[in-house]
Amino acid sequence: MTRSGVPKCSWPEAVSWSIRVLNRYPTFSIRNVTPEEAWSKHKSSIDHFKIFGCIAYGHIPYQKRKKLDDKGEKCIFLGVNDYSKSYKLYNPVSKKVITSLDV
Repeated sequence: MTRSGVPKCSWPEAVSWSIRVLNRYPTFSIRNVTPEEAWSKHKSSIDHFKIFGCIAYGHIPYQKRKKLDDKGEKCIFLGVNDYSKSYKLYNPVSKKVITSLDV
């Protein structure tokens, strides 16, 4: 985690993301079914999975930028928001966690 630039206060997001990945990965105890599928009775998608701590560019809405400004800001990927389909990103410049639908 120290190489990616993610601060130590982001350990809860790292644990949460690893639990999310493990729950959607097949195990030997349950054959041909993931723990998530066994619990919720529906197939879960892993299309939105990214590598924790990788570089991600969060979209800046046109209301917050001028004509020649960048359309995205460089951030570090922290995971997926639990309550919506947005991504959690850490901006090392402003040192804030932001959520964005477009990454």
